Amino acid sequence: MTITPDTTGFRPDGTDWVDAHGDRMSVHTFDLVPNLPASLDDVPRLRHGLAVETAEVGGLVEAFVVTVDGVPALLQVVKLPFPDRPGQAFVATITVPKATASVVLRLIAAEGSMTGAREAAVLSDTIGETGSPDAFYAPHPYAPQSQPRLPWHRADDPRLDERFPDHPLSRARRWLRYMLATARLDPEFAALPPFGAPVSVSIGLPIGPFLPLWTVEERMTFWRMEDPGAVRAQLGRGGITRRPLNSAEGCEAGWLYPADGVLALSADGAPVRISAVSDETAYTSITSEEIVAAFDWIGELSVAAGDRAEMLLVRTAAVADGADNFVLMTLQNHGGDLSCVVETAPVPVGAQFWDTLPPLPTPEKAGFARPRDADQARTDGRLTMWAVQTWDLHPFRLMLSYKPNPSLG
Repeated sequence: MTITPDTTGFRPDGTDWVDAHGDRMSVHTFDLVPNLPASLDDVPRLRHGLAVETAEVGGLVEAFVVTVDGVPALLQVVKLPFPDRPGQAFVATITVPKATASVVLRLIAAEGSMTGAREAAVLSDTIGETGSPDAFYAPHPYAPQSQPRLPWHRADDPRLDERFPDHPLSRARRWLRYMLATARLDPEFAALPPFGAPVSVSIGLPIGPFLPLWTVEERMTFWRMEDPGAVRAQLGRGGITRRPLNSAEGCEAGWLYPADGVLALSADGAPVRISAVSDETAYTSITSEEIVAAFDWIGELSVAAGDRAEMLLVRTAAVADGADNFVLMTLQNHGGDLSCVVETAPVPVGAQFWDTLPPLPTPEKAGFARPRDADQARTDGRLTMWAVQTWDLHPFRLMLSYKPNPSLG
């Protein structure tokens, strides 16, 4: 488990834990960049963004930057109305954000059949003190211009918890204090790069508006490109730093700034704006037309690579997906005549066009050569797509790499 809570006073209930009050504790791990409005170093902007985000569904009671097991974390308490009855629930969370992952320890403490007792008592006190109920409500201290569905008011003051020890808000805060003192993080998770720190990433295959990025540990996160055309204009043109895959071959790499939603691809090119999305969003949103367009674009990059005296390879990005799968696109010089060559392994059995070719002397590979012509990009792209379709692998699991072309050196 990424974070281990102290379950004293709780009993197991499925994957969660429940205490005598019915408060429900759970752990949630996310293998994607935390969706926070600012880094933990910018508390005012972080609080403002959180207050605005929660205003539509309820109200942010409080948010603090804390530490759990020595690691920076975000503490939040949010109040939410019940959808089907009077009253509200208080959701207390401790979020430990990392550069490309996060873990959330959560407690849901709900009002029972008696609702609003704390608010009614404090409202009565307010009227007695001021002669009016107006001072009970106030603009939200983190975002005064926001209009939360459940407004900020005096009854949420933590100094009242001792007066109302059994109220769900008091229970939530008591749980938070205990968990901050006792919860323990998995050492491997705790050692991940912190949220907001730049992360070195390898560039995956952009499809539609989505771009997969790979860490050195072969963990993939998905991002929506604000301007897909601007990103593609920088990729595959020879101006981006490469991460070595072996002594001769490298893939394009960049620096990801997760908290800012920025990807820097080169020293000379403008950083590109991106926003984190879930795996499900990326996989379910792209169309077959966008996949075809991605391979046509790969064909264009093969032309550019040939003009730089390089070979372009499409290969699996993760070792677990089969490190020996590849399609290579290159030019060969035969006495001044240039030929376009596409070579692939494993042999794409059942693939369009490839099944019509005679076998190569090396039975583990298939290949096709033709004189260079104006249709090189489209031909290279389509041949690559038809070969890759036999790998039983989603195109998001692919990566482009480059190596020198000795035939043109």
